[in-house]
Amino acid sequence: MRSLVTFLPRLAVVLAFAAALPIGCAVPEPPNPFAGAWTTPERQQIAFRDNTIVVNPPDAQPTAMGAESCAGAFRFGYGRKSREALIGLAPKQPDLRGKLASLLVRPDYPVAELACGEGGSTYVLLDERDLVAIYRDRDIAGFERLSRL
Repeated sequence: MRSLVTFLPRLAVVLAFAAALPIGCAVPEPPNPFAGAWTTPERQQIAFRDNTIVVNPPDAQPTAMGAESCAGAFRFGYGRKSREALIGLAPKQPDLRGKLASLLVRPDYPVAELACGEGGSTYVLLDERDLVAIYRDRDIAGFERLSRL
């Protein structure tokens, strides 16, 4: 009888964990805040996917960025970066650093980073409708704003 008394509470704990497990596994991932199509003032469009971006220049076919389009050197991922790290992407361009400093006011931002060949792009989500693309090619950087379509 004593073993049954000690066994039942343990069984209840195990069953409670087992019952909660499917609920914990069924929680969907939050949606990708970059998902969807974005456009520049010049009407170039980009769309974010799980593992790449698709570039769609005006009057041209869309191109999914990948190892084939980047001479074999391709990397893409999502993350977060601090304001200081983002401003630091243009170390030798004080004018660009100043523009980024005035644009980036929060301590950190969600980012999508793409490396292609010797260049790279960091897409910074300012809010749900605005995005800044910081482009780098060796020591030269530039940026442009994009808006959600």
